[in-house]
Amino acid sequence: METGLKAVISREIKRIKSDSIYIWLLVILPLFTFVLFTTMFSKGKADDFSVAIFDADNSQLSRTIVSYIEATPEVEFTHKVSSLEEGKHLIEKGDVYAVLSIPKGLENGVYSGITPKMVLFYSNNNLSAGSGVSVAIIKTIKTISAGINLQKRMAQNKEMYNQALNNVQPIRIAAHALNNPFINYSYYLVTGLLPVMLLMFILSTTIYVVGSELKYSTANNWYKTAGDSIIVALTGKLLPYSIIFIIEAFFMNIILFSIVKAPQNGSLLVLFIATVFFVYAYMAMGVFIISVLPNMRLALSLGAAYASLAFSFAGLTYPLIAMYDSMRAFAHIFPFTYYMQIYINEAMRGLNLRYSLIPFLALSIFISLPFFLIPRLRAFLTKDKYWGKS
Repeated sequence: METGLKAVISREIKRIKSDSIYIWLLVILPLFTFVLFTTMFSKGKADDFSVAIFDADNSQLSRTIVSYIEATPEVEFTHKVSSLEEGKHLIEKGDVYAVLSIPKGLENGVYSGITPKMVLFYSNNNLSAGSGVSVAIIKTIKTISAGINLQKRMAQNKEMYNQALNNVQPIRIAAHALNNPFINYSYYLVTGLLPVMLLMFILSTTIYVVGSELKYSTANNWYKTAGDSIIVALTGKLLPYSIIFIIEAFFMNIILFSIVKAPQNGSLLVLFIATVFFVYAYMAMGVFIISVLPNMRLALSLGAAYASLAFSFAGLTYPLIAMYDSMRAFAHIFPFTYYMQIYINEAMRGLNLRYSLIPFLALSIFISLPFFLIPRLRAFLTKDKYWGKS
């Protein structure tokens, strides 16, 4: 029997061709998820949330307020109600995300010096919709209020424009959103979701291709084909998959920078090297998991749980700095956390490579983990008591 690295690679290619599950895991499903999430967030930002309006004043001022609010991209007044109860009912049904109440006598109160109160009820079941609507409406009303105050000061106190403006707004805030100035969901959701989906397939495939050798009792044949070398056995088996996943990872970056138009302010070379480290880190974790649990079913279950938690603890949706110390420490057991640090440093911030050296070192540690379990994995491949388990 021919042995060695070339023989193991040839054996693995034959296994890939023999079962359609490999095509699904390696090509069809990863590419489908890339298209799915890129299309899902193609708009970039959720806008035009349905809002109900209860205008009890029906004055020129109230109509102006309504038109100004509706001019914001976040709000679309789709229902006109005759009472707050009717608006509340629409929120409970899910027909609208909020109801804005304009009280009777608003215009007369504003110009007579009485401070009227407008009421906004909104549902925060959907955080994006609730916060988007409330921020847009409150900001617009404050702007209109400041404009009215400015006009009243200039008319009543005979103040010059600049003086009146300084009295209306004594402290001005210059706010600048860095890295994602357009508040585009694609820039931080798609850039996180695509590698998360890819890592799930990398981890699952690695566990499956090694675990199936144990489950179907072909492990010894694999080991003998490698010339009784565990290093040759692993290298030959995983090399075809690593090439495919690295190509897909590069394609993922092309999607992010060319289609999603995510910012790219740093070095593409560093990003591509980080991508290679990312792929090998999750392949290493797949080998590590199956080396700890030589039962393919249990290993796949553990791998699925491990992969699914990566996005939650990467600090993208909920910042690491706000987590409890124990949870922040837990976040560092995922290679994805370090990959995203490199990605943000390079693509978003355009920082020097030295700021990414620690994440690169961490990914290298993940890649080295399976080597500590080489004796254990060799035992699994050579002792039949570990074979045939589901």
